[in-house]
Amino acid sequence: MGFFRAITAAGLVAVWISAIASAANQENDTRSAVIEIRVYTLKSGIREDFHQLFVRESLPMLQRRGVDVVAYGPSLHDANSYYLVRSFASLDDRTRSEEAFYGSKEWTDGPRDAVLAAIETYSTVVVHVDGETLKAVRGLTPTDHTPSKNRGALVQDTIQSAIATSSDVTALLALNDDYIRSVQTSDVRRFREILADDFLCSLPDGSQVDRNGFLERTAAPATISNLQAHEVNVRVMGDFALVHARTTFTAADGRPGAGRYTDAWARRAGRWVAVAAHVTRY
Repeated sequence: MGFFRAITAAGLVAVWISAIASAANQENDTRSAVIEIRVYTLKSGIREDFHQLFVRESLPMLQRRGVDVVAYGPSLHDANSYYLVRSFASLDDRTRSEEAFYGSKEWTDGPRDAVLAAIETYSTVVVHVDGETLKAVRGLTPTDHTPSKNRGALVQDTIQSAIATSSDVTALLALNDDYIRSVQTSDVRRFREILADDFLCSLPDGSQVDRNGFLERTAAPATISNLQAHEVNVRVMGDFALVHARTTFTAADGRPGAGRYTDAWARRAGRWVAVAAHVTRY
């Protein structure tokens, strides 16, 4: 399908941020922001020293420069992971802020070398969030850095739920990849494997076909080429999921085309199958 579908550790954090938002009891807030989620894999045995260095030197420096540090701290899933979440008004604001911070003498002549020496690798994800989600994420860093029993239970439960959800997202992204590739290559065999028996598809001309009709159409040579998906959004709701995306392609006459689709997936007998699709072109 040609779209990026690798989920890094930071990608999993992005998933559990969505889960935390649904679990938190916060009042609605329409304000939106761009959140940067950074997950560090630290060298073995130094996470507590890294945390103290961050709190003592890096955090005050970020705050002096007006950077909104939303959450930070040790990850619960192993002994060497650490997360940092920062909020920005926009992508451009993030770029300006980070260029100014990481290019400053206060950083380069200060804790930079010690911080970098502690890090093996890191991953970054940047996502848009609403105000409610932003408030929920702020609760991940208690003021005394020691989660209360209730907060700890909430975070533990949320992370466990998010781990399961992230596994489903990974599987659905791979299936979505197969789906779009199979459209482009007329791969009927693969569609027989991933379409439910009661699958229905709404086509751009307003017609609807069942599974057999879809397979017949797929068997014919594709009339478009260079099909790619963009802005792929996977939403998992238990044993049901929706995949939304924008597409670009080249039509048979060589003209560029674009569209959108929503695919519905259901978990049946322990595996995900496509139960419906709706395709539009514009």
